[in-house]
Amino acid sequence: MVTTVSFEITTYDYASPDYGKWTFPHDFHYVYILENGRDAYVGETNDIIERSKEHHRKDDWCYRFHFKRIHVITGEDIEETPAKHFEKLLIKLMRIDRRFHVINRSEGERTFYRRKNEFELGFDRLWPQLVERGLVKHKEFQAILNKTEFKYSPQTSLTDKQIATLTNIVNAIHTSASQKQRKAKKARPILLEGDAGTGKTVIASSLFYHLKTNPDFNGKQVGLVFSNSATRSELRSAFKRLPGGYDKEIISPIDVTKKHYDIIICDEAHRLRRNKNLGMYITNFRSGNTRLGLDDTHDELDWLVKNSDCLVLLYDRKQIACPSDIPYDVFHQRLDISHCGIRPVELQDQMRIRAGNDYVPYIHAVLNQKQLSALNFKNYEFKIFCSFSDMIETLDMKEKSVGLCRLCGGYAWKWIAKDSPDRPDISIDGVDVWWNRQTGGWLRNPNAKQEMGSIYSLPGLDLNYAAVVIGPDLYYDTESREVRVNRKHFFDNKVKRSVADDELKNYILNTYAVLLTRGILGTYVYVHVLLGKHADTGNVVRNQTAHAGDSAVLTSMYSAMRRS
Repeated sequence: MVTTVSFEITTYDYASPDYGKWTFPHDFHYVYILENGRDAYVGETNDIIERSKEHHRKDDWCYRFHFKRIHVITGEDIEETPAKHFEKLLIKLMRIDRRFHVINRSEGERTFYRRKNEFELGFDRLWPQLVERGLVKHKEFQAILNKTEFKYSPQTSLTDKQIATLTNIVNAIHTSASQKQRKAKKARPILLEGDAGTGKTVIASSLFYHLKTNPDFNGKQVGLVFSNSATRSELRSAFKRLPGGYDKEIISPIDVTKKHYDIIICDEAHRLRRNKNLGMYITNFRSGNTRLGLDDTHDELDWLVKNSDCLVLLYDRKQIACPSDIPYDVFHQRLDISHCGIRPVELQDQMRIRAGNDYVPYIHAVLNQKQLSALNFKNYEFKIFCSFSDMIETLDMKEKSVGLCRLCGGYAWKWIAKDSPDRPDISIDGVDVWWNRQTGGWLRNPNAKQEMGSIYSLPGLDLNYAAVVIGPDLYYDTESREVRVNRKHFFDNKVKRSVADDELKNYILNTYAVLLTRGILGTYVYVHVLLGKHADTGNVVRNQTAHAGDSAVLTSMYSAMRRS
C-alpha cells in the first residue's frame, strides 16, 4: 500500500526578510518559489536561510528581479533527490501555466528514485495549495497535464530505459559522424522500432532538443520530420514555448528537399509516402523529386537519405494504413541497399496505455480474428457499448472530469459537410456527428468534442479516453465466418483505389488498431457492422443484437473485445 507524501507551504516577506522569525513545519530539505507578482524563480536547497541570503547578493541572477515573497514547500519526507525532482517539475508546469514568467535559466536536475510515484501523488495534492495562494492559475492539475506543451515537451522526465535508448542513439550519431570524417561507407541509419504507445514521439522530441542544445552539435543542421500535419502541429506548439526558435525546424518531408541537413530525425517513418494513391499530394511529391534531381519512382525516404548525413528513423510496421505508406519489407530492403544495413534500436515498454505491454498485441490479435478469449486489463477501462448515445454521454462525463476525450472512427461515412457544412457527416441512433473540421491542432479545438477524429487527425497523439466507432466498412460473412471489407461503405478513395480487398482490409484493420491504442486511461467501442454473405445486403447489425447473444454476428473478432 502506497502512503501518499504530504507537503505544506509557508510564505514570508522576502523584500525585508526577518530570518529570525522564519520557522517551518518540516526542517530538512526545501523547495521554494520566489515571486514579485509577475516573475518567479523556483529552487531547492537544504539551507533556506543561507540560500535566501545568496539570492539577495548583487551578483546573483535573482537580485535584478526584486522579489517580494518567498513560498517555501516542506514535507517530512522531502530529501535532496525528490526535492530536485520537484524543482524541475514546478519549473516546467509553472511555465506552461503562465501565471508567472519563470526566470530559471536551467530546468533543474533530472533525477530518479524508487519512491517517485509516491511523491508525485503528493504533488497532485499540493496543486490546490498553489492555486489557493495564487501561484498558479489553472485550478485543475489535469488541465496542465493535458496541455500539448506538457505532453510533448522535450523536457519531460524520461524513464531509465528511455534514457538508455537516447544514450544509445546519441552514441550511434557520434559514431556516424566519425565514420563520415574518415570517409568510410555512408553511415547506417538508426532505426528505432516500437508498438503504439512505447514513447517513440517522446524519444524523438527529447533527442531533437538534446541535439539542438548540446554544445557537441553546435552549428549542425538538425531537423525533426513528421509526415502527419496533426502531429507536426502539436510538436511545434510544444517547442514554441521554448527559447531558440526550434519549432521552425519541425518540418515536413518536402522541407527536407529544400536544404541539406547534418541530422534528420523522422518520427512516424511508416507514414513516409511513395508514389501510390497520393491524390492531390502528387503535385508536391513531384516537385520534391524534381528539386533533388530524382524521378517519380523515388519517394520521401529517398529524400531523407539523399539530403542528410545522419538519419534517425522511428517506425511502427503495425501502423501502415494506406497504399502510399512504404511497406515494412520495402523500407528495410531500401535501407539495406543504400546504406549497407541499419543500426537497430528497440522500444518495448508501454508508456502511453495504462493497460500495459499486452494491450497493443491483444488489439491486433482481436482485429485479425486470432484472439479467441478475452483479456482483462487492470487499471484500464475498456468497454463495449450497446448504445451509441450512451457511449457519447459517458465520453462527455469523462471529458468534464479529466479532459482530452475524443470520438474517432474509420472512414466509413461520406464527408458530406465538406460541401454542406450544416449537414452532419454521420448519424447513428439519432445522434449527429461531424468529421473533424481541421487536422493540425484538432485536439486543442474546444469544438472537437462534437466531432469524430480520423486516421489523419490522431496518429502519434494521446487521448485520456478514446471512443472508437467500428463502422460498416467491415462486414461479417456468415458463410466463411470471416470479417470482410465493404468497399461501398469505405469512402477514402485515395486508399481504396486500385487496391485488392485483402490489402484494403489490412489498411482498415490497422486504422482501427491505431484508434484503439490512443487512450491512456480507457477505450470505449461501439460496433456498427454489416451482416450477410455479401456487403450489399445492407443489413446493419448494431451492438444490441450482438449483446443479445447472436455469436454469428460479430465472431471472435468482436466477441473477444465484448467480453473483456
